[in-house]
Amino acid sequence: MRKKPDPDNPAGSEIADPSEYADSELVKKSLKGDLGSFEVLIERYQQAVYNIAYYKSRNYFDAEDLAQDIFLAAFKALPTLKDINKFRSWLFGIAYNRCHKWFQRERTKIVKFKEISRQLSQQQRMERLKSGQPGTRFAGEEPEIAEFLHKLPGDVKNVLKLKYLEGMSYDEISDKLDIKPHRIDYLIRKGKKLIRERWSQRDRRVGDEGAS
Repeated sequence: MRKKPDPDNPAGSEIADPSEYADSELVKKSLKGDLGSFEVLIERYQQAVYNIAYYKSRNYFDAEDLAQDIFLAAFKALPTLKDINKFRSWLFGIAYNRCHKWFQRERTKIVKFKEISRQLSQQQRMERLKSGQPGTRFAGEEPEIAEFLHKLPGDVKNVLKLKYLEGMSYDEISDKLDIKPHRIDYLIRKGKKLIRERWSQRDRRVGDEGAS
């Protein structure tokens, strides 16, 4: 193992370069509280973990968050590692497991999004029937989707439809709408905020009507 000079030792003694330790040695040191050793493991596998996260999420915003979550989970679970010589496969197992859970949560969000759309459109149809107003729908779209998205800003509406109703990735949306991924992320966050605000207003309105 190559040695490197210790900058804190002017006498010229040498210490081992942590980057040259085997995974098992770094795991041992990490288990003893040496955070620097775990940081070396992160540097060693961060690209591979990020690649797994990106493959599952298909956008670098979620991939970065997933990668951080994976390493944090690995650090917390390190005492449960039975064979320190199998750290690599153990880490990748955590990565695939966390990515799978993330994907399931995203699918749940899509289902909830559609359910909110259905409930809102149902309420709007009932209100129009009571007032005698005609319904509003977009050609070629399901009525509940059209009604739910109708009042959102156009750019927000388009991104939300592609992301949550058609299940497109950030890259696919970027190609289709010719906008940058960071802009897509902003529009999705804005859309979610508007949806939450509208839903809160609806709840308050329903509450006021029930109290009157």
